[in-house]
Amino acid sequence: MQEQKFDMEDYIKQRLAEISDTDERSFAREIMLKGFLPAVQVMEERYRSLEERVRQEIEIPGSRYTVYTTVIRLRDYDASNSTWFPVCRGDVEPDRRACRRIYFRGSAGEKRRFEQQEFFTAVDAMGQPRHVGIRRTEDYRRAVEELYGLFVYNRVPWHTVNTGDLDRFYDVYPAEDAAEAVLSGESRGLPGKDFPDSDSGDETDNLDGWEIDFGEWNDRIGQDYMAVWNLEYFTFRSMKFMVPCIDGKYYEHELNLREYDPDCGYMVKGNEDILSIRREQGRILMVSLKESFQEWQACRFGKRPDTDSYGYSHRILSNERKEHFADHLAVRYGQGIHSRTELFRLVEELDTEGRIRLSGCRIREKEQPDSCPADMNWFFREDLFPMETRKVLELTFERHTQAAGTGETAGREPWDPDGEDMLRYIISQIQLLFDEYRCVGILHPDMSAR
Repeated sequence: MQEQKFDMEDYIKQRLAEISDTDERSFAREIMLKGFLPAVQVMEERYRSLEERVRQEIEIPGSRYTVYTTVIRLRDYDASNSTWFPVCRGDVEPDRRACRRIYFRGSAGEKRRFEQQEFFTAVDAMGQPRHVGIRRTEDYRRAVEELYGLFVYNRVPWHTVNTGDLDRFYDVYPAEDAAEAVLSGESRGLPGKDFPDSDSGDETDNLDGWEIDFGEWNDRIGQDYMAVWNLEYFTFRSMKFMVPCIDGKYYEHELNLREYDPDCGYMVKGNEDILSIRREQGRILMVSLKESFQEWQACRFGKRPDTDSYGYSHRILSNERKEHFADHLAVRYGQGIHSRTELFRLVEELDTEGRIRLSGCRIREKEQPDSCPADMNWFFREDLFPMETRKVLELTFERHTQAAGTGETAGREPWDPDGEDMLRYIISQIQLLFDEYRCVGILHPDMSAR
């Protein structure tokens, strides 16, 4: 049975009709219809306003916070393309770049062997033989960690960023100590080989003029590449008229989203002046002790970027979803995944470019040697549920080799021919929903080709 809304005005009129005395009815009408009823209506309107505010804070369109990444050559960077922005500003500001950066274009297996190489030979600008080492580019990883903090601060559910391309960038640094240790037989504990965290004392040496020999991987190394994404940070100022709060000396400032592209997503970057934020239709409200401000920052999540600029032909990776199934579970219902059907549906909603497909899952006591870990959310800590105490949820996937030449990926450089970058992304996202298991993936060849 459908519940009908209670009509206070009609109820009052019915009760007034029951009063037989004319003078008493007139007096009651004056009190109830002109005094009591308006007060009730004001209270109902405030409740509706509060309910709408809560609904707007919960129902956040996840598609507006999709992160797209791609790779371009440094010389092809187009500052006039308002849909792509550098992940690291130092890439387009040479004076800020600390060392030489390279991009590895091989398969996942080649990439692992490349990372295990202790050092490479080189010739410096003076013609002297030298040695260099590699470590993952911390600038890109730091940018993803800061992005996660932005999601947490704005109370938006985090969705794993596909770092398949970002994890292929490495910084090259002088490694004389590493080379000497390897040549002397002391190859353990070398600086720069603990991925992703590495430290070196030669941060300011950019190896200008050095000729580096990467051996069998020379044709896999891109020397002039950079990563871009659809995130743009911008500053804004306080409005001319602020709204004072009634519960103390606080001021409520507004970021009016109607002044920007309404199809984009926006987040406010936290600082010591902002006490709290809340989101309403078309605006973000910030409570602060300051009456005015100058340089607060916000982040714009652009729509799917265009590739009209010359050289923007690399694959585009994203954490886009076909539906907002995971967001509805986590935000609206607070539920997890309880069946194989829900798990398969969740994987189907992720953007896999049609490269791989979930074929099965099972629980194991230990993970297999050839399994792929969930490592794209490396900044998460497992202090409450340590990974070593969890059982293993093993997800089996099949490759779809023919998908690389179809759809929007046609003609783009297939630097992930085995689909392992995509597998790492899917496993990392699923791991967010399963605190009781350690999620791993197994990738098999294309079964349809047999």
